[in-house]
Amino acid sequence: MKEFSEFIKRDIPEKGFVHFYFMGQAGFILQDSDGFLLAYDLYLSDCCEREFGFKRLMPHLLGADELAFDAVLCSHGHYDHLDIDSAEAFLASPRTQMYVTQCGLEELRKRSLLSDRVHLIRAGDHLALGHCFTCDFVYCDHGDETPHAVGTLFTVGKKRIYAVGDSAYRDALIHEKTTGADLVILPINGAFGNLNETEAAFLAKNLQAGTVIPSHFWNFAEHGGNPHVFQQEAEKLGVKYLLMRQGERLKIDTEKL
Repeated sequence: MKEFSEFIKRDIPEKGFVHFYFMGQAGFILQDSDGFLLAYDLYLSDCCEREFGFKRLMPHLLGADELAFDAVLCSHGHYDHLDIDSAEAFLASPRTQMYVTQCGLEELRKRSLLSDRVHLIRAGDHLALGHCFTCDFVYCDHGDETPHAVGTLFTVGKKRIYAVGDSAYRDALIHEKTTGADLVILPINGAFGNLNETEAAFLAKNLQAGTVIPSHFWNFAEHGGNPHVFQQEAEKLGVKYLLMRQGERLKIDTEKL
C-alpha cells in the first residue's frame, strides 16, 4: 500500500491541472498543483464486514495513515462513505479538516472524534477549500434513513465535477448547478436506494454530462452493480463514459472548456 501513497505524494499536477484518482466504491481523491489533497467518501478499511457482514472484495490500496489529507469529505454517514475505522487516522494529522453531514457527526460523536476540525455540511452550503476547489453541497435522495445525505458539485477553474452521491433517480437532481457538469460520478448498483445502471445512464443523459464515471460496484457482493450493463445503456443514449480501475488517475485541465 505504501507504493500507492508514495506515488500520490510525488504526483503533483502542473499548474492549471488537477489529478483525479478513482479509489473504488464511491471514493476518489483530488490533488491540485499546490499539493492540496482532498478525499471524498474513501472506504479504506474492513469495518463494513465487522459491522454488517459485507466483505470487502476490492484490494486495500491505501492505509488511512499513509497520506495527510487537507480535506476529507463524507457525503453521508454510511460506513462505506464515512469509514469509521479510518476517521481517527485521518484526524491524527493536524492539517486535516473533516466535513460530514449530521448523521456523520453523530457517528464521530459516538467515538469521541469531534473537534474544531470536524465541520457540519448541509445541502445548500458553499465551501472553499485551498486555492483551487469550491464545493456546493446539493440535494440527493438516499432514502428516509439518511435524510441528510448530499451530493457535491466541485468547481475547479473552468471545470465542474459533480459527485451525485448515493441517490435514487429524482428529477430534482437536475438543475442549473448540476446540468452540464464536465465530469459526473454516480452510483450504478441499484440497491440500498441507489441508481441502477439504466437509471444512471438516463440521469447522465438528462444532466447533459460531459463524461460520466460509474461507481459503487464490485466492492461488496451484496451491493450489486455491473459496469458493462452501464456501458451498454450509456452507449444506447450517446452518453460519454469512462470506466476507471481502482487507483487509476485522470488528469483534468482546469482551464480548458
